[in-house]
Amino acid sequence: MRERIVATATSMFVHRGYEGVAMREIAEACGITKAALYYHFDGKSDLLNAIFISYLAEIAAVVETSAGHGTGEPRLRWLVEQLFALPPEHRAIMRLAMHEVGQLQPEQRAAFGADYRARFIGPLQQIITEGAASGDFTARDPALVVWILLGMLYPFFAPPGTGPSAGPDTVSDLLDVFFHGLSAHSS
Repeated sequence: MRERIVATATSMFVHRGYEGVAMREIAEACGITKAALYYHFDGKSDLLNAIFISYLAEIAAVVETSAGHGTGEPRLRWLVEQLFALPPEHRAIMRLAMHEVGQLQPEQRAAFGADYRARFIGPLQQIITEGAASGDFTARDPALVVWILLGMLYPFFAPPGTGPSAGPDTVSDLLDVFFHGLSAHSS
């Protein structure tokens, strides 16, 4: 039941936002009473935290698996392609987290932030650092490079049907621009 509640609430939050969904509506959509919902979650922010934790585990598994796919550009390209292979509603959790992390209780927010940095942002920065050390990438601030990459990906993490298309050609074009820029001239 807990997994069904998380899946139902995820869909509702992604499409309507955190403030646009009441616990009563989540309970009704799951076919349970509000009391049964509160048996599993202390409140709406606790439910949101469970969604974020579940999503972080999903994307952290992608990051961990990327180690077997080369270094530098091939590894980062594979990783981003795998993020885009996630169901669109799952990708939209990234945007939901960016907008709604402030709804978490302070201790939940701090724990999620630390975990997000350790399991997602930090490993991405490490890929950039290793790529620069091996000569695959130009030496740049890894934190800045990761934020630029995530900024480029952000429009594609919109709820299904509301953002730009994220087909394989689009992802390939996006990564080509990220890695090689738009310049027709080599420097």
